[in-house]
Amino acid sequence: MNKVPVPITVVVPSYNQGRFIDETLSSLLDQSYPALEIIVMDGGSTDDTVERLKRYRDRIIWVSERDDGQSDAIAKGFARARDGWLAWLNSDDVQCNRALWEINEVVARNPDAEVVVGKGHYMDEYGGNPRPYPTISVGPKIDVVREIFERGYLAQPSVFFRKSTYVKIGGVNPTLRFCMDYDLWARFALAGCRFVGCDADISGNRWYATTKTAGQTLDLLAEVSAVQARYFGRVSPYFVQAISDNLYQTFHGNHHGDKHHVLYRVLYFKAVWLWFNVRRPLYCLRGLFCETIAKSGPLVGDKLMARDYWRGLLKAIGRPRVAQGR
Repeated sequence: MNKVPVPITVVVPSYNQGRFIDETLSSLLDQSYPALEIIVMDGGSTDDTVERLKRYRDRIIWVSERDDGQSDAIAKGFARARDGWLAWLNSDDVQCNRALWEINEVVARNPDAEVVVGKGHYMDEYGGNPRPYPTISVGPKIDVVREIFERGYLAQPSVFFRKSTYVKIGGVNPTLRFCMDYDLWARFALAGCRFVGCDADISGNRWYATTKTAGQTLDLLAEVSAVQARYFGRVSPYFVQAISDNLYQTFHGNHHGDKHHVLYRVLYFKAVWLWFNVRRPLYCLRGLFCETIAKSGPLVGDKLMARDYWRGLLKAIGRPRVAQGR
């Protein structure tokens, strides 16, 4: 472990999350990490958030003023941060399992690390029902650019990075509403930054009906796809299926049920693939003929096989019945 803990700044973007803010801040302060700086960027909350923040006195830095959304708040917070390591923790999420100390140990073992990727978990509104947060593989023999393009999932509250590296790549894009994190990870990877893994589960990410990402999933996926097209010139099968399954359920499954659902999901997938990748003809054609969906969804990855296609097609058109002898 580092004899002198590395300085870490955690920015907490906040807006009307008074019912969660104490748990969020306690999850940081209770670690008793001596080199911690907490900057709360509140967007002018109208609930009791500000009154709660006042109670922390000089244990945190906080500002409450109108901003242009979450990305703007995060960017402003990082601009105030001292040199060292950065992360952001949304005001309804938490850190856990000595997260800051775990990051300190990883940095001590990997002094040339620029981005540290830890594990995390989803939880419900009340902090229960934990389930793993899908996270890309990170390691010396792992192509991080490929991992971020093909899957892209990182537990955002479990990712830490050097401020100097953050500044070098241009910081958070304040124009993005949903995937400012994915955009940042992609730019880190494309810039050749060294990613290092942390095996500990160090954050809890709340997922409930009124969260921004849960309530506007299609908007989130559309923004991620636009970022992929900008940086990679194409959209990965993973995100094509995430969007096509969402569209299938919205326009077909909710109205007609799940009869022949695999066949219809394949058709939606091919249509979205063509829509997003038509500007890359060879990649587009390869995908139309070779790429397929994962039956249980893109996270599971149980790809559809040729025999599954035929079974679904025969079932959809109605296989002729063979007369039974008496």
